[in-house]
Parts: sequence; structure tokens; C-alpha cells
Amino acid sequence: MKILASDFDNTLYVSDLNVFNENILAIKKFIREGNIFCIITGRNYSDLKVLLNKYNIPYSYLICQDGAKVFNNMDFCIDSVLLPSEKVNEIIHILDENKCDYFLDDGYNKTTNIGDCVKVVVKYSDKQKALQLIELIRACVDVYIYISSEHINIVDISVNKCNSLKRLVHIEKLNHSSIYVIGDEVNDLEMLTCFDGAIMKEHNSVLDQLDKDEYETLYQYIEELSKN
Repeated sequence: MKILASDFDNTLYVSDLNVFNENILAIKKFIREGNIFCIITGRNYSDLKVLLNKYNIPYSYLICQDGAKVFNNMDFCIDSVLLPSEKVNEIIHILDENKCDYFLDDGYNKTTNIGDCVKVVVKYSDKQKALQLIELIRACVDVYIYISSEHINIVDISVNKCNSLKRLVHIEKLNHSSIYVIGDEVNDLEMLTCFDGAIMKEHNSVLDQLDKDEYETLYQYIEELSKN
């Protein structure tokens, strides 16, 4: 049995409809063969589930919010890591001072409850200013923070895709050596460093430092895994 943890956007969920459909067919076959398929993403649960239901995408586990929320295939949350309230308050103070557009997320939806926050999401239009803001926050608050195409994403320092997979292994008593991963973005770096896996051919240059095989599509990587 193999366990594959795949990033969602631009790895599983792609703009090319033919490739996307082939990805879904490959996942279904992979699971039918007795393997475990985990989707691991920066999206929140509610946002992700809309797409999973729409396209009938199967899964064994969902890891959302970069690892802050972990769900089994019955959609029961088996692990959750909050962003401590004192850190949320510090972050909010910095964002308000810099007149930023942001929202708090509880793993399911936007929230105003600081005590339920797992992620702070900051919108930006100027990437250079966003990078400067990231450095400012890093200097003041101990968090895991990174920039995506439209947002700055902030979760607890203990949260990343690698750590969430390690927690999943512990909770579900899975075999660490059976885990394979694939992704394309900066928030995939930790899991790609910790586990065997591959990189999408179109990927963030941060991942160039890794000695990993590159694949045009997810379904091609799944087919390769199934052969061995």
C-alpha cells in the first residue's frame, strides 16, 4: 500500500480540463488498488469541498489550511492547530497599522472570533510591499508565513504540510516510509524535503533546490507510483 499526498491547485486541480479529468481517473484507480490518497492544500475545508463535490474527486484524507486542519474520508476533523490568540492580536495590530486588507479563517469560513482562528489571510496587490510586510511580521511574531499568488498566508509556527503529514502518520498509525508527495509551490517545500516525491514541471523556483523528479501531470506520477 502506498500513501500519496498531493497538493491541490496547479497539481491536481488544473486549468487543462483533459488533464484534470485524467488526474481524477488516476486517483480513483489508485484508491481502488488499495492505496491511500490525501489532498493537502492551503485552502480551507469549505472552499475545497465545493470543488471536490462538484467534480466527484475521491480522497482518503484532507489536509487543509497548510496543515492546520486534518479530516478523514468521513469529513471528521481528526487534528486541528489554532493560531494562538495572543499571536493573532499581534498580527492584527501590525496589519491595522499598515492598513492591510485581511480576514481571519477558522478552517471552514471567515471568522471574527480570534479564539477560533487557524489562519490569517492578507490580500495584496504590490508583491514587493507584501514581501516587506512578511519580514515585518516575522520579526515580531513567531509564525509560519508565506506569499501565494494573491495572498499572504499566516498560520502557527508548528503548522506546515510536512508536520501535518507526520501528525497524520501518528494519529492513524500509518507507515511513514509509504508516503509520497507531489506539489508545485513554496508551501510544498517542507513536505517535499521530508518525504519521497516529485515536483510538477511548472513550479515555484524555490523548489529548484530539491533533487526531485519532475512530472508534467499528477496522473503521470500516479501511474509511475503504481508500477513500482
